Amino acid sequence: MSKGPVAVILAIIIIGSIAGYLFYTNYVQGTMTLTITDPAQAQYGNSQQYDSSIKHINVTFSQFAVHVAGQGNSSWLTIKISSTAIDMMSVLSVSKIVGKVPLPAGKYDSLRFNVTSVTVSFLGKPSVPYSVPSGSLKVPVTNGGFQITATSSAMVQLTLSFNNNEILAMNGFLTPVATAKVI
Repeated sequence: MSKGPVAVILAIIIIGSIAGYLFYTNYVQGTMTLTITDPAQAQYGNSQQYDSSIKHINVTFSQFAVHVAGQGNSSWLTIKISSTAIDMMSVLSVSKIVGKVPLPAGKYDSLRFNVTSVTVSFLGKPSVPYSVPSGSLKVPVTNGGFQITATSSAMVQLTLSFNNNEILAMNGFLTPVATAKVI
């Protein structure tokens, strides 16, 4: 057999391998599962996180996005998690899955989402609506974020909590504390 056909066959194998690798790593997606929790952190001098008169803290989230690490402010990928309402009292010290979404291979370092409403229900009092400054939260993922590769998955836990005194002031504004980490 002459060198010509062997070289052509070898070239086809190499090109096919490279094309397959690029297709697999750039087009086959991984999965991110987003969970939420409100960590139990008792207020100083108290045995519970929130005042006993607070029965529900209903928060509605929308328009989730993840940020591609190392890219500019325009590199946010919208993720398809529908508008979600969660009673934060139901996720004290436990996690609830907000959504499971496919993501292209890459490194991601932040989450962004809108807080469209917050309503707090009190024992023996009418519910009180609150707003969050700017209506949007941008939360860096600790330890540099998370990596998605083809067919891999990452579970990211969003931790969101509110200040008991801000809720009890009933002034209509809350400044939540939010963090995110890979679990």
